[in-house]
Amino acid sequence: MARSEALARAERVYLDGFPSKEDAGLDELRAQYDAMLLQFPLPADAVVGDVDAAGVRIRTVAAPGAAAGSVLVWFHGGGYVLGSPEGFSELGYALSRATGRTVLLPDYRLAPEHKFPAAVDDGTATVEWAVATYGAENVAVGGDSAGGGLAVSALTVLRDRGAALPAAVAVVSPLADFAATGDSIDTNADTDVAVSRGSIGNLAAGYLQGHDPNDPLASPIHAKLGGLPPLLVLASTTEVLVDDARRLVSGATEAGGTATLSTYPDMCHVWPLFSSFLPEGREAIDEIARFLPSPR
Repeated sequence: MARSEALARAERVYLDGFPSKEDAGLDELRAQYDAMLLQFPLPADAVVGDVDAAGVRIRTVAAPGAAAGSVLVWFHGGGYVLGSPEGFSELGYALSRATGRTVLLPDYRLAPEHKFPAAVDDGTATVEWAVATYGAENVAVGGDSAGGGLAVSALTVLRDRGAALPAAVAVVSPLADFAATGDSIDTNADTDVAVSRGSIGNLAAGYLQGHDPNDPLASPIHAKLGGLPPLLVLASTTEVLVDDARRLVSGATEAGGTATLSTYPDMCHVWPLFSSFLPEGREAIDEIARFLPSPR
């Protein structure tokens, strides 16, 4: 079956989204990554603000009618090296509109300036602040790609501390294994335009800087995943990271937790980013909304 024009457009966004020259500097890569996402503008009715959460800047994004007291903390992707709350604000708006929650986009520290575990420390502090501010029952957590792995890692830290945990967690295309041991790394190499074995290795070099990639806080497929909130994991059957998604879900269920894997056929990495024109992106965001508790 021919791939849809909308999916082809989404893949072109990825393919055109980075400098073509191999010697592009980090600042250029970051600027181009943000520009790739900022081409999808925020609707005029978005309510945007900034707050400080235990030293971590958070961008708040709310669609009309979103509850101010029920929030979704969403960790952006970018391999712990790229990405910003500004670049992911349109996704935040789409999530707010669907879930009825205000979306919080943490500006967690990026590598290589801030190596592992700086992002996990910021993620943990942000979730802890949100729970203290809004109440555990009014907080959900999520993230895409590296942000999905970060969301799970932060929750394991809080669980181990005996802290109150959010009501639910939903992640999309999670990067959860920096050792890149999943079979899909290779079997889906020809169908994933965004992520590859090589790109995972480059991101690991910048983020881990020699640290063991099997550390559970870097690669949460190795974490003890029991005792976490109900978990929804979405992934494409044809993306490189689908085995990361599968192993997160199996790890949680084998530890006695509640976890659901939802796979979408023939989608690109983090396809909800393109919900403004990709029907499956809207479907995924609506699925997340159905999974999360109704806002109060």
